[in-house]
Amino acid sequence: MTESEKLKAQLVIVTGLIVLYFILKSQYVYFLYAAAGIGVISLAVPVAGNLIVKLWYKLAEILGAINGRILLSVVFFLILLPVALIARLGKRNMLALKKEAKDSVFVERNHKYTSKDLEQVW
Repeated sequence: MTESEKLKAQLVIVTGLIVLYFILKSQYVYFLYAAAGIGVISLAVPVAGNLIVKLWYKLAEILGAINGRILLSVVFFLILLPVALIARLGKRNMLALKKEAKDSVFVERNHKYTSKDLEQVW
């Protein structure tokens, strides 16, 4: 990571804390104190600023892993599971996965292709 990227990350952290202070209508002054503290420490002690950035990226990595699992779980349980249950209630063998009483699952299709079949393939 270049110095420019580290400085941008520090600026984003400080700006984010200041924005949180203004969003919460000055109820939590600690956001403003934290923004000032991180800004001053990052400028005065570059090693400490680099450590803050590393911790920030590690936190972002952990949150990204957790959020991905949560979002995929929500999509599965709210969208895919109900659709699958409704499809099962229909009792249709849409994918022909269940073996029927026939000897083979091969479907014979006798179709004579014409020029009209090839006009709009998609």
